[in-house]
Amino acid sequence: MVMACKKDPAPQPAPEKLPIKLSASLYQFTKATDTSFEEGDEISVNIFNPECYLYNAHFAYTGGQFTSSIPYEWYEDTEVEATITAMYPASNTMEGFAATQSFMVNADQSTKVGYAASDLLLATAKAYPTAEAVNLPFKHALSKIVVNVDNQLKEEIADVWFTDVLGEVSFSTADHSDLKSIGSTGTIKSYKNGDNTWQLIVAPQTASPKLAITTVSGKQYTFVLSEEVTFTSGKVSTATVTVSPESIYTSFTPEISDWVADNDLN
Repeated sequence: MVMACKKDPAPQPAPEKLPIKLSASLYQFTKATDTSFEEGDEISVNIFNPECYLYNAHFAYTGGQFTSSIPYEWYEDTEVEATITAMYPASNTMEGFAATQSFMVNADQSTKVGYAASDLLLATAKAYPTAEAVNLPFKHALSKIVVNVDNQLKEEIADVWFTDVLGEVSFSTADHSDLKSIGSTGTIKSYKNGDNTWQLIVAPQTASPKLAITTVSGKQYTFVLSEEVTFTSGKVSTATVTVSPESIYTSFTPEISDWVADNDLN
């Protein structure tokens, strides 16, 4: 009796390693000073499945997508869904995994660089390992204040400041929930956008800030809001300020709109 030989199973190819590719959209609005992400802009990326698979990986905007100088790859199990969180600007301070992250605006936002670097954008997405680029829908996390000044003085205004405001927030690393203001209040110098308009970025909060205006000769006018104003995440509030030799007064229109493009800054 001749018995047939049983063949060994054919060798199976190793699972294909899928590079992690990311793209981004700016939901309903844009970055603080640009119409889109610019070449070289960096984001911090975390991936959970549900454990932390990738932490604070830096991806740079290149040719319409976010890529990394390190060839990060997806995990092998393509049936496991991932939660991806990303923040702009990228963090250079997170050395080890932390359940919460924090961000602080610049106290001096009088330059375009200082103002733009204060614009915290957060994105959260769900995805399975894929060869395609996963889109990250970024949203503004902080609050923007626009100050329109009716200058009735005989000299130009040099600076506009807000004091007694919070500029720091914390949020969950895993899903960007529980965004809240932390730290102590301080002073923020605003960015001049046009002849009579200044703007700044603050943490979401309810406060009674002080508004200070300094002229080119060094004179200072200060106004203290008598009522609390709420500054909301992703919203724009507008203050209309009148300055005369005798007085300074203002009115606030809080939460007037979603954060929209600052095309004049381009």
